Amino acid sequence: MRWSQVGRRMAWWGLGACLALVLGGCGPRGLVRSELAGRAQEGPKRVLVVPADFVITEITFGKTEERVVPAERQAAKVLAEQIDLLGRKDKAFEFVPFDGLSQAQQDDVLQHRALFATMVSQLLLVKEDAIDVWSDKASYFDYTLGAGMADVARAARIDTAIFIVGKDKVRSTSRKVLDTIAAVLPVGESLSSQPAAVVLGVVDMATGDIQMFDSEMATRKALTNDDDVRAMGEAVLTDFRRSVTERKPARKAAGTGAQP
Repeated sequence: MRWSQVGRRMAWWGLGACLALVLGGCGPRGLVRSELAGRAQEGPKRVLVVPADFVITEITFGKTEERVVPAERQAAKVLAEQIDLLGRKDKAFEFVPFDGLSQAQQDDVLQHRALFATMVSQLLLVKEDAIDVWSDKASYFDYTLGAGMADVARAARIDTAIFIVGKDKVRSTSRKVLDTIAAVLPVGESLSSQPAAVVLGVVDMATGDIQMFDSEMATRKALTNDDDVRAMGEAVLTDFRRSVTERKPARKAAGTGAQP
């Protein structure tokens, strides 16, 4: 099944419908699943950072949209470097390079990244308490991708994976000129406030349980700007970094507890 195409379309249709709602409220920083599912003393040890799946489209003068693949690759590269830098700074866990996996293992993980992308719109609604019947969903956050990555987890000794997906719309030069004109005229449509979106999921590799979920949306940032990508990446990693750094003293104490 080709999740890369079907999953992406489903996920971003839903994400687009949620953007205005999410930007309108402050809400919690993110959703956390029972303090990393009971691993309060241990926490993640070996973390796989999966390449980010960014969809960046350029809006032309005629309002057509075209994918900007080089910009997507650059944003994913910058974010990967930023996550690696933050991980080295925190010194709380070991990063596992994605390119160290076999091709079959990589394909398996990327299918689950696509599956995560299809769940993004619903997770955003849960995070923002947008649907009454889900008002208590965040308190028993129990979303899962299933145990399809368990074999990869065992073979590569990985306990946690970080999935990141994102979307942005940028304007061509001609479109920017048109929007500037439209801004000073009594009529006209401007596309100058298209929000950039970055969404994160922290996943238990053995079970597929989503341990954490967070999102960052910004109308004044763009995924074509390296500094903006770094800032948005750091924002969505806030809960995860806090969680793992708070566990460092507990792990050290546990390691010395057996001494007389």
